[in-house]
This record gives sequence, C-alpha cells and structure tokens, in this order.
Amino acid sequence: MIGPLLKGLRVTFGHLLKPSVTVKYPYEKREVAERYRGRHILKLDEDGREKCCACGMCEEICPADAIKLYGKEDPEFKYSDVGKYAEYYVIDYARCIFCGLCVDSCPRGAIEMTQDYELTVPGPGRINLIKDKGWLLEKRGGE
Repeated sequence: MIGPLLKGLRVTFGHLLKPSVTVKYPYEKREVAERYRGRHILKLDEDGREKCCACGMCEEICPADAIKLYGKEDPEFKYSDVGKYAEYYVIDYARCIFCGLCVDSCPRGAIEMTQDYELTVPGPGRINLIKDKGWLLEKRGGE
C-alpha cells in the first residue's frame, strides 16, 4: 500500500529538479525545423512581376481542395512574363493540410512555404482563415 505512494512521490520529486519545458509563448518562441512547412507565399520574379502563370497545377493536386484560382490573359506582360497571371488566388487555411504538394507541383516555383506558423486570426468563424492573393504575395504590407 505504501509502495505505490512512494513510487509516485519519487517520480514527482524527480520532475521538480528538472528544468521546465514550458515555453512562454508569444514572448519566447521555439525554433522551427529547417524543413517546416508553414504559411504559403506567392513568389515574384526579379522584375517584381508574379511568377504564377495560372496553370492550375497547385489547385489540381491539392488533396484538401484548399486552393482556388482564376487566370487572366496579360497580353502586355504587365503582371507576368508569360502572358497569363492569376487574377484570383485564394488559399483556405481551414482546409489546408500543409502537405506541400502545391509547392512540388508548381512548374515555375511560384508558390513556396515559409517557416511562419503564426496563422491565428481574430474573431470567430473560418472566413478569417481564407487568405487572398494580396495576403499571399511575397511582399505584402511592407514585410
């Protein structure tokens, strides 16, 4: 009867002497793994134009059906260097499983996953987890 009690106390006191594993997030942040797959970004070329040619490969391969895009012709090559760009590009992070297949399938390397894991949004509802092209572009909001 006293044996199990002493065994439990030994385990408890053993953990009291060990350093804490708790991270005081958001004041302290852990380092993420090198190959961590976080937030998506749409890449720009060296001229500041979008690399995405709206081929739809990322939308087609997404197992969660989280990506929607519509292409538009660009005869003046204002937005893209191939004559077509994604006028509408949306990722639903409520559906996304962060598998990275969209990145692997892109023939132009236009979509990339960063190590950013802070995707929380204010307020209830999943509408805040649907991110449009403006949020996904590489240079958004002065970042």
